Amino acid sequence: MHWANPYLLFFLLLIPIFLIYLGIANHRRKKNFEKFAESRFYEYYMQQFSTFHWSLKNVIFVFAIFFLIIAIARPQWNKEVQIVKKEGIDIVVCIDVSKSMDAGDIKPSRIDRAKDQISLFIDQLKGDRIAIIAFAGKSFVQCPPTNDYGAAKLFLNLLDTETVPSYGTDIGGAISKALELFGEEEKHKVIIVVSDGEDLEANAVKIAEEASKKNAIIYTLGVGSPEGSTIPVRDRTGDVVYAKDDKGNIILTKLDISTLTQIAKLGNGRFFPITPQQSEIFEIMKNINTIEKKKFDSREFVRYKEQYKYFVIVSIILLLIESAILYKKKTKFKRVL
Repeated sequence: MHWANPYLLFFLLLIPIFLIYLGIANHRRKKNFEKFAESRFYEYYMQQFSTFHWSLKNVIFVFAIFFLIIAIARPQWNKEVQIVKKEGIDIVVCIDVSKSMDAGDIKPSRIDRAKDQISLFIDQLKGDRIAIIAFAGKSFVQCPPTNDYGAAKLFLNLLDTETVPSYGTDIGGAISKALELFGEEEKHKVIIVVSDGEDLEANAVKIAEEASKKNAIIYTLGVGSPEGSTIPVRDRTGDVVYAKDDKGNIILTKLDISTLTQIAKLGNGRFFPITPQQSEIFEIMKNINTIEKKKFDSREFVRYKEQYKYFVIVSIILLLIESAILYKKKTKFKRVL
């Protein structure tokens, strides 16, 4: 026999303690009676009380508790084999964490809105594995492929524009890093690029075309507005100022729809602008769900069958019997001289 909660069996030690208490209580009852009356009146006083039925009720109650404790300890026997199969695809999300993502043209900021969208995306996943890559001038694997969505969201929440200490924006480098996380034999490789599209290295379009030849599907999520916005930064004194170029002009960062659309088109995917309604996330999920999913992590588990229900049934029956037993009896009073 196997026990799921064996530590609960220690409660069985309470049963002999309870029985001892009942014996002591019966003895003290008689002693307390003798404090206000003579002992020869005790039988007269107890003539409506059936000691036998009272003891029987207690014994049955103790057995009921015994079987209940056995039940909550969850006895198990008779092994059964279960095969658990997981199906899904690998998805790599590349998030732009360059300084331009601090722009506030989308409230509260581009980086915060991007994280909210991806968090919602993770909530929709079922069986798929997800990886997260943070990129600016360089790319960094923030979270390796996993189906632990709680852990993925934890890594996501840690992202900010200080995650990658490298200035610039290299979307092509992020796509190349994403391809390294896929196996060569995988039929479908889904990459989601979340960025404002300002590719300072200007190589993303070429790399996206190469990625499509390796069965990669690239979706792009545009964060920002075409009108653009300034980039808030802090100076040495801690005051908020706006980023400037080498000539001292305030930088205006804009959403580059053209580049992101081209990357998605060459990557056999689609471009979506991020919206407050977040409908683009569900549209991407709709597209992903049409992809043939592979099987991975098939495992065989041996488990014991739960048998506690039999002990619960016995416990309930005993409690019903115990409640039906009456320990008071109707008798004619005897005269005691």
